[in-house]
Amino acid sequence: MFVLDRYITRIANRSIFAVVAVLLSLISLFALFEELDENQVTYGFTEAARYVLQTMPRRFDEILVYGLFIGYLIALGRLAESNELTVCRVTGMSPLRLSLALAPSMALWLILSMAISEYVAPQSERRAEADKLQAQFGSDALNRRGGLWLRDGQMFMQVQAIDENGDIWRVKQYWLDQDNALAESIEAASGQYDATAQTWLFRDVVRTRLTQGNAEHERLDEWRWDNPISPDLLAAQAFLDPSKMSMLALSRQIEFARGQLLGVSEYELAFWTRALKPLTFLGLTLFALAVVMGPLREVGMGLRLTFGIFAGLGFKYLQDLFAPAAIVFNIPAVIAILIPIAVYWSIAWLLIRRNA
Repeated sequence: MFVLDRYITRIANRSIFAVVAVLLSLISLFALFEELDENQVTYGFTEAARYVLQTMPRRFDEILVYGLFIGYLIALGRLAESNELTVCRVTGMSPLRLSLALAPSMALWLILSMAISEYVAPQSERRAEADKLQAQFGSDALNRRGGLWLRDGQMFMQVQAIDENGDIWRVKQYWLDQDNALAESIEAASGQYDATAQTWLFRDVVRTRLTQGNAEHERLDEWRWDNPISPDLLAAQAFLDPSKMSMLALSRQIEFARGQLLGVSEYELAFWTRALKPLTFLGLTLFALAVVMGPLREVGMGLRLTFGIFAGLGFKYLQDLFAPAAIVFNIPAVIAILIPIAVYWSIAWLLIRRNA
C-alpha cells in the first residue's frame, strides 16, 4: 500500500505543479498587461515587471487551492482512464483510504501555502506597493493619494507620509467632543514611535483648542500621544489590503477594529479565510476524489478540466457572495467563510457515500 501511496503522491504532485505553473504564468501575464495600462510616465515596463515579480508570491498563494483541485482531477482522471483507480478499489481501497493516499501531497502544498502567505508574500507585497507608489508619485506618494486616515475613538488622524523607519510625517489629528463637534486639533511636522512606552512623540506641534467659538493656538516643540498603534499597523493599513496581510498583522488589525466598536470587517474575513485554509484544501481534495469516482469516472480529460475550472469558479463566487453579506448583515466572519467550504464538503460526502 505504501508503494501505491508514493505512486499516487508523485502523480498528484506533478499534475498540481503543472497546473499551478500554467495558471501563474497566465495570471502574471495578464497582471503585467494591467500594470502597463497605468498612465504615469515614470511607471514603465521595468517598474511594472518588477511589481509583478514582487507580487508573484501572493498570486501563487491565491491560485494554489484551485491548482490543487484541478491537479487532483487530472491525476485521478489519469488513474481512472488507465483503470488503475478501478484496480485500487477492487483490491479493497475504500474512498477513505484513497483520500489518505492523497494526504501527503495535500499536506506538502498546504505547508508551502501557509509559509508563503505568512512570511514571504506580506513582505514582498508591502515592498511592491511602496515601490510602485514611489515610481508613480515620488516621495510624496502617500500624500498624493490623500494620505492615510484612521480613527481612534473620538479622534481622526491623517498621515501624509511614512518612511522605512516607521516615522510619520505631516500629521493632523482632529479631536471631537461628546456632541461630535470639533474640540481640538493637532498638527505636527513628524512623529516617532516609542515601542517601550507605546507612545508617539510628535515634533514641531501646533495645538488648537476651540472654546465657545474662539480658537486658541499653542506651539510646542514636542507632544506625546499615548497610543499603542504601531508603525507596522499604520504601514499595513497604508500599503496592504487585508487579503495580503499575515495572520499576525490581521489579528492586530482586528483587535484595533474591535477597540473602535466596529462590526465585521474585511480583516476578520481575511483572517478566517487564512485560518480555515486547511479545511478548504481538504474539502476540495475530497471533492475532486468524489467526482472522479462518480460522475466523471468515464469522461475525457477535456471535460474534467472544464468541470474543474467551473467548480473552482463556483467556489470563488460563493466566497465572494457570502463575504460582503457578512459585512452588510453583520454575520460572524467565521460563518461566512465556512458556508462555501461546508457546501463542497457536503457534496463530496454525498458523492463518496453513493459510490462507496
